[in-house]
Amino acid sequence: MSRILLIEPNYKNKYPPLGLMKLAYFHKNILNDYVLFTKGKLPEAQSQSKWDHIYVTSLFTFEWARTIEAVKYALTLVDSPDQITVGGIAATLMSDQMYADTGIRPVRGLLNERGKLGLPGDECIDQIIPDYSILDDIASQYVYPFHDAYFLSATKGCGMKCGFCAVQTLEPTYVQYINIREKIMALDRAFGPKRDLLLMDNNVLRSTRFDDIIDDIIEAGFERGAIYTNPKTGKQVHRYVDFNQGLDANLLTPEKARRLGEIALRPARIAFDHIEDKETYERAIRLCAENGIIELSNYMLYNSEDFSGKGKQYEADTPKNLYDRMRATLDLKDSINMDLPEGHHVKIFSFPMRYIPLSDRERGYVGSRWSPKFLRAIQCMMIPTQGKGVGNRSFFEADFGKNSDEFERFLCMPEKLIASRGDFMLGGRGRTGETAEQSLLRKEKWEVNQKRLKEWSRLFDLLKDDQKEFEDFISNNEFLPQKLLGLRTVTQKKLYLHYLTEPRILALLGKLEKNSPTRTTVTTYIRDEFSVMYEGLVALIASSEVQQQYMIINFLGCFGEQGLRDLLYILASNDFDADKQMAIWSRAFSKQTDLKTDFELIRLYRRFVMLEVLSKFDHSSAHDAIVHGNLGELGSILYKNLNGFKNKIMEFSEREQGVNIIANASRRILDSIQLRLSDIEGRQLWAK
Repeated sequence: MSRILLIEPNYKNKYPPLGLMKLAYFHKNILNDYVLFTKGKLPEAQSQSKWDHIYVTSLFTFEWARTIEAVKYALTLVDSPDQITVGGIAATLMSDQMYADTGIRPVRGLLNERGKLGLPGDECIDQIIPDYSILDDIASQYVYPFHDAYFLSATKGCGMKCGFCAVQTLEPTYVQYINIREKIMALDRAFGPKRDLLLMDNNVLRSTRFDDIIDDIIEAGFERGAIYTNPKTGKQVHRYVDFNQGLDANLLTPEKARRLGEIALRPARIAFDHIEDKETYERAIRLCAENGIIELSNYMLYNSEDFSGKGKQYEADTPKNLYDRMRATLDLKDSINMDLPEGHHVKIFSFPMRYIPLSDRERGYVGSRWSPKFLRAIQCMMIPTQGKGVGNRSFFEADFGKNSDEFERFLCMPEKLIASRGDFMLGGRGRTGETAEQSLLRKEKWEVNQKRLKEWSRLFDLLKDDQKEFEDFISNNEFLPQKLLGLRTVTQKKLYLHYLTEPRILALLGKLEKNSPTRTTVTTYIRDEFSVMYEGLVALIASSEVQQQYMIINFLGCFGEQGLRDLLYILASNDFDADKQMAIWSRAFSKQTDLKTDFELIRLYRRFVMLEVLSKFDHSSAHDAIVHGNLGELGSILYKNLNGFKNKIMEFSEREQGVNIIANASRRILDSIQLRLSDIEGRQLWAK
């Protein structure tokens, strides 16, 4: 009996690794081996022993780093690289690169040929049933969102040879028919019944035995309206069938649509990869609706290049193409529902899917008709859907715009403003326990963001003929402070400020030459024209306990005495309880010669307050002295109460262990304080 380890790299995925599950069944039930499955690394206690053989699977090429990490980890658990087999999608598509990065030559494609693994009977692995029991090995670590289902294929391959698709490499030969009914019966005997049926076919409609496949699905208990009874709880739910790789609109006929209507299909997934397929797509959706299939979804490829497939040549898509496809889907849904009774209306959800080349090892690919800025904006727009797609017109028009021009305008917005659009709502998803105070704070933040949105729109409109120039300027989605200096017009510079985070605005202030036109433009706009931005800077500096020294230096360097007054005004509401901030500010200004600001004295005031040394009158007077910047008055009040402060310090120190050490340290501190207070009479807090 050999010890076999199966490793899935530690990436997130919806479906369990079918290849590893089939290998588990093969080794357990045919070769009688011991098999263990792990996602990522084994627990430390199990990482010390060696394994006879390890299989590592792979998924998408953009998870390359995690896949290589898993292979290198596997190398530490065997005596020889020959004891490791790597396979799966990424390993098949980039086999040479896998060998270069790991020294292991991967197994490419399906395990349906004799000798691929060098094991007797290995040609059957692709066609045997998966072993669901290995999922229990990681149950405490990871649960796949879709696990209570039969994961099967009724066909293999596709045949359309679309330029962007990996299927022609992964499954080059089209297999017309695989008996799923027999596999479901075998799975029931081995692992018990499953609720749903997920079919991984890449083009089931191409099969000449499509009717046999539908018959198998029905006989297996997945007819339209099928009910599943949980064997443990007795609870009954509707079953569903999902061809999760989609149905080819080009091959959907009235007869095939009728047959699909006989099974518990939910949803019918139909690709709408290019606007040129609109007529074919709409025809397929209508055929489904006519046959009682009322839950539909689509895949919408975007960010793609020119490609060939389905016997056609397609051009690279554009943002407008994507919008038009989503809009056309909503219009189609409304048109169909006009002729259907209430309760039988169709639902269609659109899922934009970003194109990434088959050889790309990250997610950063940018199509020739797109930009990093626009691609990131799409991601932000999709966040509220939580992966459920876009199917509601009111949401679509609020999020993506009422027309393609408005959509492209939204794509140009700063990311933080894209997420701030929409009406304020009480409660909602994730806010069931929100208090009235939390709701009020959220509303205040929303109101500020509405002002920012309005101002961004005003400036964007002022660009007029310069909009394309500005769009090109922000297209790389890199918003660095110094880039503002490269902008041509005053309006562009003001607008660019809305793309910078508050720390980056503060960094920018330090890069502007004194008395330069750009510095005047920036500081005047921030402080006077759009004071919301100024208030945000003040609030950040006043509240952030962890901040870089440049923030306070650049802020006061540009906004001077008024800036300091505004900071102190904010802090006054909390009686200047900001010791960490002022410690940073004090260190920052210890290196400055042109602006001396004594934050240490305010910190000392806080010590007097904390020890309750000051009378009510002196406390109020000292507080007012700080607000008005009267350093001399503040010092006089503290100096007058110095003996009381000394007594409090000594009183507290004598309660502790090491009385003499603490007392001596306290005396040294007090001597330093006395010297400091004796030297401040007549000074102002913001003396220059």
